[in-house]
Parts: sequence; structure tokens; C-alpha cells
Amino acid sequence: MKPPAKNFPYPELLHAIGKFVTKRGMSNICVMEFENGVIVTGIVLYNTGETIGRRTETHVLSFDDLQRLIKGG
Repeated sequence: MKPPAKNFPYPELLHAIGKFVTKRGMSNICVMEFENGVIVTGIVLYNTGETIGRRTETHVLSFDDLQRLIKGG
């Protein structure tokens, strides 16, 4: 498997995605690479005041988005 088209090293890419999902409180993550970036899907638990809610979030991250994440922005 070769690195994404913009040649981000996988360790840096996965570290940035890890920080991204942690910041959003996501768990049960699925990361799918495609020709223009990555798709990140996961579950977010939240407090409704009476119960704990659960929702699925999906984020499409372009190579520009990934570059910003890797640089810490």
C-alpha cells in the first residue's frame, strides 16, 4: 500500500487523525483512504441531561485538511 497522493507519511497522517478524533470524542473509528483524502467515521457519545445519546459522525478530510492537521493547525 503506497502513501496518499500527497505523500504524507502514514505515521504522521495517523497521528494527526488520532488527534482529530480525540478532540471530537469519537470512538469505534473507521478511516478510509480515497484518491482525494480520507473519510473518518466514528461514534460520539453525548449527555442529553437524562440519558447518554449516541450519534455517528462522518468527516471527509481533503489533502489540504490533512496537511493543516499534520502541521498542527
